[in-house]
Amino acid sequence: MKKKMKRGQAVLSAWTLIAAMGLTPVLSVSYPNGIATVYAKEAVNEAVEEAGTAPMASPSEARREKEKDSAEGEMAQAGITQTDQKADQDTGTSDLEDKTEAKAEKEETEAGTEEIKTKESEAGAAEVIIDKDELIPATPSNATPSNAMFYKGALNIWGGMEMSDHFDGEGTEEEPYEINSDKDLKLLAYHVANEEVDGYEGYYFALTRDISLSDTASWLPIGYFTEAGDSEPKPFKGNFNGQGYRVYNLKISDTTQDYAGLFGSVHGAVIENLTVDGQVNAHSKAALLVGETNDSTISNCSSRGQVRGVGVIGGIVGEAYDSVILECTNTAGVLGGTDADGVNDAYAGGICGSAQSSFMSDCTSDTTDSYSALYSEGYVGGIAGNIYETEIYNTYVEGKVGSTSADYIGGLVGRMQSGQVKNGRFAGTIGASTSSTLKTAGLFVGYIEGGTIDLGDDLAYLYTDSEDKYSLNPFGNKLTPQIRLEHHIGAYYSNQRDFSLYQMGSFIKQTNRYFYEELETGVLEIGKENIHHYAPSKTGDPVRGYLITIPAVDHGTLSVLESQNNFAKEINWANPGAVAKGAKVLVYTSPLNETESEPPVYYELVPDSLSWTTDDFDKEEIIHTNGAETSFTMPEGNITLSAKYRAMTNGVILDKTELTFEIEQIRSGSRWNPQIGWKVTDPQKLTATVIPDTAANKNIIWNVKDTDGSSTDVIHVTENGEVSVNQSAKWIQELIQAGVTNQELYPSKKITTEGTNYASVTVTTEAGQKRSSAFVTVNFKITDDTVVPVSDVKLDQSELAFEIVRTLEGDRLDPTERYSVTPSKRLYETITPEYADNKNVKWSVGDVDMLRIDSEGIVSAKENAKWILDLIRAEEERNKEHPYTKKEASGTRSNYVTVTTEDGGKQSVCAVNLSFRTDDQTIAHVASVALDKSELKFSIEKVMTGSRANPSVSYQVTDAQQLTAFVMPEEAENKEVSWNSVNEAVVSVSGNGLVTVLPEAAWIKALEKVDADNLARDKYYVSTAAGTMETSIQVLTLDGQKSAECKVIVAFKTTDQTQRPSSGSSGGSSSGGGGGGSSRSVIGSAMSPNSDSAGTWIQDSTGWWYQNKDGSYPAACWQLLTYNGTSEWYHFDEKGYMQTGWFTDTDGNRYYLHAVSDGTRGRMYTGWNLIDGVWYYFNPTSDGTKGSLFMNRQTPDGYRVDASGAWVE
Repeated sequence: MKKKMKRGQAVLSAWTLIAAMGLTPVLSVSYPNGIATVYAKEAVNEAVEEAGTAPMASPSEARREKEKDSAEGEMAQAGITQTDQKADQDTGTSDLEDKTEAKAEKEETEAGTEEIKTKESEAGAAEVIIDKDELIPATPSNATPSNAMFYKGALNIWGGMEMSDHFDGEGTEEEPYEINSDKDLKLLAYHVANEEVDGYEGYYFALTRDISLSDTASWLPIGYFTEAGDSEPKPFKGNFNGQGYRVYNLKISDTTQDYAGLFGSVHGAVIENLTVDGQVNAHSKAALLVGETNDSTISNCSSRGQVRGVGVIGGIVGEAYDSVILECTNTAGVLGGTDADGVNDAYAGGICGSAQSSFMSDCTSDTTDSYSALYSEGYVGGIAGNIYETEIYNTYVEGKVGSTSADYIGGLVGRMQSGQVKNGRFAGTIGASTSSTLKTAGLFVGYIEGGTIDLGDDLAYLYTDSEDKYSLNPFGNKLTPQIRLEHHIGAYYSNQRDFSLYQMGSFIKQTNRYFYEELETGVLEIGKENIHHYAPSKTGDPVRGYLITIPAVDHGTLSVLESQNNFAKEINWANPGAVAKGAKVLVYTSPLNETESEPPVYYELVPDSLSWTTDDFDKEEIIHTNGAETSFTMPEGNITLSAKYRAMTNGVILDKTELTFEIEQIRSGSRWNPQIGWKVTDPQKLTATVIPDTAANKNIIWNVKDTDGSSTDVIHVTENGEVSVNQSAKWIQELIQAGVTNQELYPSKKITTEGTNYASVTVTTEAGQKRSSAFVTVNFKITDDTVVPVSDVKLDQSELAFEIVRTLEGDRLDPTERYSVTPSKRLYETITPEYADNKNVKWSVGDVDMLRIDSEGIVSAKENAKWILDLIRAEEERNKEHPYTKKEASGTRSNYVTVTTEDGGKQSVCAVNLSFRTDDQTIAHVASVALDKSELKFSIEKVMTGSRANPSVSYQVTDAQQLTAFVMPEEAENKEVSWNSVNEAVVSVSGNGLVTVLPEAAWIKALEKVDADNLARDKYYVSTAAGTMETSIQVLTLDGQKSAECKVIVAFKTTDQTQRPSSGSSGGSSSGGGGGGSSRSVIGSAMSPNSDSAGTWIQDSTGWWYQNKDGSYPAACWQLLTYNGTSEWYHFDEKGYMQTGWFTDTDGNRYYLHAVSDGTRGRMYTGWNLIDGVWYYFNPTSDGTKGSLFMNRQTPDGYRVDASGAWVE
């Protein structure tokens, strides 16, 4: 049977169907008992009971079994094991798992549906019919996912999200849908993505409280994809008002996700008054608030936290098209990069990553704290990474922009293709980039593309907070040389009142207006209605103001001035300006009387005609003029003032409506005790005219008031209208005191106090109390011409030392002279106080002959100073008789350097110690050489004894004689000499001047030959050979080749004592000859080791000795003995025994006598010999020292021996 169901039951049937299909309800529905899940289960059971059907397996159990079978089958086909699936489940990243589960759920649902139909048919269950007349159409407020959408939820990305089932409110501007919880936000995101409504176009939402998204693993944005494979997101199109609340703990952690933010994609939307705080770690088109915006408006929104991604990212908006971004602030870190393949450009901006055909104004990005940062690869800008046909006005950036990986960095814009950037302030720093692809970086724009960007039209009114930052080009790759004053590119100072403009590489300080005026001029030139204006704070720095527009007024003037603000300027029709909200604004009106007409026409303000109206006409206020002052409080909005004048019939007028007085205090002399002078405008006369001229009572009263109507001491007025300024007024004294106090804190700075005060002079008629006023402006300034006097001066060193060295080289009698002096030293003076105005100093020295000093305090010693020359001359006088004495002139002196300040004559002294010494490196050369003897005589006597036929021959030879060379002067350094025998065949000379005669000389042999020849002819011939030979010994100095010579005479004779042979007899006796002293006896015939025809070798218990044929024996002498045709020298001791081994002769020379019994024992060594493993060299030359050991000298063959005679390797 058919059964009708009511509206509430229709919903239950749907949930019953869902449960029966094996799907778990994922949305909470508002039922009277509040437990949707329990209600649904009860409804299922009830339906089953009504159908008479036995209980079946739970949907979850059935689904799990089908999931298991289906999943295993699909994984087997795909080659995936259960282990692989488990790993994917652990990481939550298995796409196959999702697909497998979705397919299983779909099959399970289809099977479940068929099963229910079968059961109902078998049980004869009645068909459920819903009465459509009782159903109410759903609205965007109570729209919930349909059954079909629940079915689809298993296939898309929105499954498992717990959300509200409806919104409170009507969705109108007056009663917007209320966002009261995170579930409401999720419901909004779900509806937009799943197209329950068309992006809520035309609907309004309002945040009612701060909302945390802390229980959301990764947020799915409002305006996102329906399914994971979709190519385009479903944008949000409605109006969202955060009402000053915030959404925090936002988390997006899918690095492949585009359109990331609280909102993913918006189109034609309005988002305002909202703060988002969280962490977004996505791919591209990412921001904390909106990933991508099209034809939308974002206003008064803030972002906090951090955004990470590649491609296009920003703090507020990732990418903007045809959109408006107003009054937004970013303090979040924006950390970007590029795709791994590098195909897409990277853009990062504090407000917006990239903007096309969009408008941005009054936005701020501040990334100064330790958590925030703004960097990316590609293009980085403090406001926008890239703009195309986009206008950016009134922006401010603070913090570091860019990093080592950026290609282009701009303080405001990274890349500018087209558009305008004006009225921007950059108070941050440009991050140094070491990227190999870095192109340019600029203070305001990193890279300008193309040639369509012009200074003035597109780039103007741009400032940094320091002139020093202009070491970096303002616009990266272009335009910097073209900047002129009219482009308004410059820097503002720390007080934010003063500024300078840049032109041709230098800055020109602007002194005719304040920085807030410069910014407001930029706003007025831009001419856009929806950008902020600038007004002065009480300290003169720029704050937000609201524009006051004053049109021209017929027959009068109209102007305003902010009260009690010394930095405010008068605003009138010719000089528009702005005032901060809540400030008191004084209004000044004055008629323009026609005094030249006949009769004169005088005008007055029409009562209640003075008023202001907001530009949107929402508010209007009449400004009353009947009080002590005319003023109003500045509203929060731009306004227009208006007033009307009419011809006056009675009253009073003044000949002047404005007076100006100048007061200047002039301070001169010492800053600590200044002289005070004044320069004051003379009193000025006001003339009042009572109208009509026929008035019976023309008495008038003069008084002065402050601009707020209170009494004032700014000016005085006399009873006849003479106005004078009061230089002793309290406000002036307070300015003076403030300036003096500030100077006491910062004494290096001059007082630059300036101030303006205002008052009014009012004349009132005694009859009718008609009034007329003149506005009085009093300008006060302090001209500080004082100077900070010098109180002290100190030098950085109290003592200096200089050494002057005189170096003498070459010949001592004629030396070359040079001086070396300690390098110059600089003294640095310190003036106290350091901010003294006149720091000029003068330098002086005590004795100008000793020292020199220049204007920079560089001190040097004079090498040719008189005191040094005096020391040298004194030494020369002392050594006049000893010209070869080494020079040792030296001495010390003391001097000083004085620094004297030009201001005050303060002095400081540094002692200077001077030392002089002589370094005499000269050589005393040899002047002459002389010998101790002029002549030497030698005799050689040949003594023949024994048989004349076979005589015994010995030679008596004069011992060697010593010559001594005297080298002059005594101080000569090189006294080495060389000795030379003119005839070496006669005599030889040793290296030390020992002269030895040569008995074996050829000339003697020649004489002996004559005797031998005669004896051969006549056996009875008596030998008489004799002769004399003269030669000389020369000595030559190595230094200077000076020489001296000694004559040498050698006499030879023969003494023949032989016996004439008898006839027929061969015998004969011979007398012993033998030689004594140190002469050497020569045995003329050969001998054997043991015997000789001239003598015999005899050995006893003591040793060997030699007996001549005549029975004598040699003792304490050398004797030349011949053996086997070779003559060798032997030496015998005092007892006549032959000596062996080392022997030192009486001349001091050492010899070595052969010590081995090999038939030549006792012979004297000559040449090189190896003794006990050491090589020694013995003189081989017959020069009187033959056989002597060479010691500490070079051998003839080029080797060296040491002091012991040993060969030095």
